Amino acid sequence: MTEIVVGIDDSPGAQDALALATRIAATSGAALRLVSAFPYSDIPSRGAVPAYRELLRRDAQATLDRSAAATDATVAATEAIADASPARALHELGERIGAALVVVGSTRRGPLGRVVPGSTGERLLHGATCPVAVVPRGYADRGAIRTVGVGYDGSHESKAALSAACHLARRLGATLRVIRVFDATRVGTPALMTIPGYVTARENLEAQSQESLDTAVAALPADLATESVFVPGNAGPELAAQSELVDLMIVGSRGYGPRAAVLLGGVTHTLLRKAGCPVIVLPRGSHGFEPLFGPSEAAATA
Repeated sequence: MTEIVVGIDDSPGAQDALALATRIAATSGAALRLVSAFPYSDIPSRGAVPAYRELLRRDAQATLDRSAAATDATVAATEAIADASPARALHELGERIGAALVVVGSTRRGPLGRVVPGSTGERLLHGATCPVAVVPRGYADRGAIRTVGVGYDGSHESKAALSAACHLARRLGATLRVIRVFDATRVGTPALMTIPGYVTARENLEAQSQESLDTAVAALPADLATESVFVPGNAGPELAAQSELVDLMIVGSRGYGPRAAVLLGGVTHTLLRKAGCPVIVLPRGSHGFEPLFGPSEAAATA
């Protein structure tokens, strides 16, 4: 059975992560695997204290049991893992079981209603081989997912994100909002060319970007409610602003580095610190949500 891994501890952020994972599981039939890492090393040493290890394990297991009782989703397993690094525990477990998604909450030190990855989320977001979702504080109190947003710039990574967002929006019965941010600072500067040339280049590239967005949206399934948003500005802050208008945002990893790994570029890095909704980041070169929804549905909209 396809599984969604959820990072659990005794913080409110864990319940926010559980809430999102439960909603996605309900649309896909996936089961949840709840995981809690407790700070102990199983490497043999003179400092080993088996009784202390067992105490930590019991505390972690009690937290897992409470979380399992709080969700309506199918829980395939709960795992209390001895590891000083929760990110490593989640990463290695996700790889071992072939997880379709890993979900974590935001740090308790961040502002309410904002995605602020803590150390666990930060480390997971560099090298994870499956999609990673980071959920804002207070998300457990929110309602259903009615609008799914996706950042699109015409790259392979953004096309994969668009396909994944399409699948999820269809399953949720949600509206899909495709967001293209045109960053004029990447065109050039008047200091490097005559003013008319700069203006013409900017206008041409802006028109091409708008056309690319329109073409991508027109190719989406006719039965899916869609919106397209074309915004001039800086991509990171503008996507963060758009996250206030959607219930879930999906983006791809940066366009270089190892394939099949989550790698944060500057845009996603900014988004993850200012987003007002959960953000799912897809690994570079991944199959998106194919493990959740199956290859036949994925092929229909790829």
